[in-house]
Amino acid sequence: MRKLISARPYVCPFEDIERHIPSNAKVLDVGCGNGALLAILLASGRISEAVGCDVHEGALASARKAAERAGNAGCVSFLKIGDFEALPADRFDVVTMVDVLHHVPEGERVKAVDEAIKRVGTGGIFLFKDMVESPFWRRLAHNIDDLIFSGEWVRQVKTAEVEAHVKAAGFVLVESQEIPRIFYGNTLRVFRRL
Repeated sequence: MRKLISARPYVCPFEDIERHIPSNAKVLDVGCGNGALLAILLASGRISEAVGCDVHEGALASARKAAERAGNAGCVSFLKIGDFEALPADRFDVVTMVDVLHHVPEGERVKAVDEAIKRVGTGGIFLFKDMVESPFWRRLAHNIDDLIFSGEWVRQVKTAEVEAHVKAAGFVLVESQEIPRIFYGNTLRVFRRL
């Protein structure tokens, strides 16, 4: 697991995500997995409080251990959820959804985004990152990666649809990026609630 976690920055552009997190932020990481993003944000001193949510208890156990080893267990908590409606009811400065939506069945994606953006406070940030739709070979690299490591063949998210939906909910797009990483391609969208 440690080797897998240590390889994650070669796939996921954490530095591009991190620069959008204001100092002393209260963060909700939807689909936090093993907590890699929150560990990076805690280590950089960016966040004062954080909640990571995921459906997999094994990943959450790994996240808790990592937070304890880093000495940050007091300001971060990890919550197992059965569905997106079970996300904490609080409002957060930043809500992140990194490499989550492609694991969600297509018919449930709008609900997942809606539940995530409900938790963004006034003036807060919704940060969405997923795999690119094209070029084909970068998309295929993600598909193979997910098949090997999560045992599922995932379907790409239509980023334009997510973008239009979030804007219609009262957010403005503040950054739109396509970020290559080795064989992979990442799409990053950062929104601010008006």
